[in-house]
Amino acid sequence: MKFVILAALVTLAVAVPQQGYGAPAPRSSVRDDSFEDVAILRDERVHEDDGRYNFDVEAENGIRASESGSPDGPEGTIVSAGEYSYTAPDGTDVW
Repeated sequence: MKFVILAALVTLAVAVPQQGYGAPAPRSSVRDDSFEDVAILRDERVHEDDGRYNFDVEAENGIRASESGSPDGPEGTIVSAGEYSYTAPDGTDVW
């Protein structure tokens, strides 16, 4: 009798839907024309052994970004600064 109750409990536990993170849905192989291919004109990256870094990126559509950082913060945290610019869809320059 105990075995039957144990088997029923195990069956119930296995049958309960599991809540959690599932695998992401597969990407469609159909091209989304709302995105355009943009050439990268410049992509310079430097990572030093002591933790310092900098990068400069520029795309043909006018997007630019640069950043530099170093582990000069408290307890070795990274202190960084940078800038970016692009043209908004309404034609406004964003800096």
